[in-house]
Amino acid sequence: MEARNRSLPDWLTRIRTRQIQLPRFQRMEAWGHKQVSDLLRTVLRGLPAGALLTLEVGDKIPFISRSMVGAPAHGERISELLLDGQQRLTALWRSLTDDYSDRTYFVQVPDGELVLDDVEVVPQPRWLKNGQKFPVWADSQNECWERRLVPVRLLNPHESVEPQISAWAEQAGNREPQVVIRIDRLIQRLRQRFIQFNLPFLALPVGTLPAVALDVFVKMNTSMVKLQAYDIIVAQTEEETGRSLHDLVQGIIHTSPELVAYVRIPVQNEQ
Repeated sequence: MEARNRSLPDWLTRIRTRQIQLPRFQRMEAWGHKQVSDLLRTVLRGLPAGALLTLEVGDKIPFISRSMVGAPAHGERISELLLDGQQRLTALWRSLTDDYSDRTYFVQVPDGELVLDDVEVVPQPRWLKNGQKFPVWADSQNECWERRLVPVRLLNPHESVEPQISAWAEQAGNREPQVVIRIDRLIQRLRQRFIQFNLPFLALPVGTLPAVALDVFVKMNTSMVKLQAYDIIVAQTEEETGRSLHDLVQGIIHTSPELVAYVRIPVQNEQ
């Protein structure tokens, strides 16, 4: 096992290009919006967010895999499986790409001098009514800036966001040059925290036996949502059979739907 450093932009690139995926036995997304907000605040304040755990992949993927929520299902060759850190990377990916349908994440900045330790993250609830997304002000640059709210999506470290920043600042500042420049610089300063953020990780090398990787996964899982006995059974079943226990359970439900009337059968979205 080797300890390494990797910047947040590199992690996001690997998600976007599908170079990194999750082993199928991992539970699904479990974090709530407070946990997502707390992580974003951690990044903005330059504080550590803990280490991740990966398994390097060679020609053969040792476990059935899947993409993270909101990430592309197709892309380049898979080179890593993420054994620990799913919740953190999923939260960063989804908030920075504005992928949550029921929340838009904002950074609230002060009127005066920007002190990064004082900024707050606001998870604004969103809802649809008659085909319109509410609150309407959350999609208005002017009204957001009146509240000193900057959308987290503008802080995405990917270079494609640059034109969006310029356009947002123009609208928010009513095209007044000095105001637009101030807003643009403020957003860029916030964004630098995401560009420079480091997420260290432990890497299991190519050729690590599935049983060994599974043992490390169980012992080193640091998720805020702790492993339960069922999670370990799921992983052990896949390691022994090469098949997903979730898929096997779904097959049973499909062929014998009456079973659910007699026994509670865990399904994937509970994991």
